Amino acid sequence: MTRPYLGYRLGLPAWGFSGWKDRFFTAAPSQLASYAQVFNTVEGNTTFYGIPDFSTVERWRRDVAGTDFEFCFKIPRSVTHERNPRWGDLKQFLDAVGRLGEHLGPFLVQFPAHLEPRHLPVIERLFDQLPACFRYVLELRHLGFFARPQLIEPLLEKYNAGLVMFDSRPLYQGDRNHPEVLAGKHQKPDVPVVENVHNRLVFVRLILHPDPQYNAAFVEEWLQRVTGYIGAGHAVYFMVHCPNNLHCPDFAEDFHRRLMGYSQSLALQPLPAWPIPRQEALF
Repeated sequence: MTRPYLGYRLGLPAWGFSGWKDRFFTAAPSQLASYAQVFNTVEGNTTFYGIPDFSTVERWRRDVAGTDFEFCFKIPRSVTHERNPRWGDLKQFLDAVGRLGEHLGPFLVQFPAHLEPRHLPVIERLFDQLPACFRYVLELRHLGFFARPQLIEPLLEKYNAGLVMFDSRPLYQGDRNHPEVLAGKHQKPDVPVVENVHNRLVFVRLILHPDPQYNAAFVEEWLQRVTGYIGAGHAVYFMVHCPNNLHCPDFAEDFHRRLMGYSQSLALQPLPAWPIPRQEALF
């Protein structure tokens, strides 16, 4: 199973959302294998809640064999969200997913909103435990870090890490009373969008509104930014979210199609055909 390189990494927050089955992706040989025929990365959020066993990781490795697919796993919450981190969980996690080898993208190190600048030693203590053979992106949610970005920059340089560019503006500046937004907004922080690229690593988490009319201005901004990032030679990971994951494949496909037209000089390749042919009448 091979696929063209898109010129950057484009992915969704999961590969196994039930609403995608038999609409975008098939279950044979697996939904991950089907997903990896189209997209070349994914946020591995399942590892935030539990550590996969070796047999599960081996199955994932077989599902993406022959592709340039990369998993971007989230560090377990027992390490990032506990007052007393379970360092044994971190070792067990890295031992398990490390078997994926070249299919590992940067790990997402997400800290809770109550962790503020005075807790910088907590962040550094975790990074001291992380093997230098992998890459990492840090996601912060306390507004104090955005008001004084210079506080975190030495740590990013020391560990050759990136900083997540989290953009939830479409949710908060669009129709907040949309039922799908009301159902999911409490899980999406409202923080400023990071401006600077650190260590040539770009990791975008774009949270789009279920109603596309509220996304247009923000998508246009990201088309410009991603064009510049790719042109500058940065490693770009672009993750498309929505309160209802059902919309994510369509939104991601639309973004890539527009990016191809927006930045013709980059000679980006089109997304491969969907495993399941779709009819326009369905949308």
